[in-house]
Amino acid sequence: MIDHLTTNDIVHLNERTIRAHGGAFAKPENLREEKRLNAITDEAATDSHLRLTDKAAFYLHSIITQEVFLNATERTALLAARTFVLLNGGVFHKKLKVANQNDKKIPENADGNQEIWLKLVAQVSSGDLSLENLREWFGRNVSS
Repeated sequence: MIDHLTTNDIVHLNERTIRAHGGAFAKPENLREEKRLNAITDEAATDSHLRLTDKAAFYLHSIITQEVFLNATERTALLAARTFVLLNGGVFHKKLKVANQNDKKIPENADGNQEIWLKLVAQVSSGDLSLENLREWFGRNVSS
């Protein structure tokens, strides 16, 4: 059985990342619209995303593209996806890999774990990576 993140879990992750790395946390929850985040957590809990890695990709992509928070949306999306994987017994490979899908590198121009994480988030935010691209990347970089 897969444990899913709740709206409250993700709001807590947002507050934690702001306190740890800077930014303003707008009380009470720093949300643009709570219904956006509720929709994400509801859909993640459905069977439309069967694999653990598909759900992690969905959290990362949806939180970023729907601009859920007023501050630290990208950091929160990354933290949510990583937390979700670890919560469910998944393990990220020690050396992350750039994935290839239809001659597209995911993410592009990245080398080393830190740069891969940064470019992955930046390229989702800019619209250069799709949910399908992220599913491919997580599938190649997570063991469950």
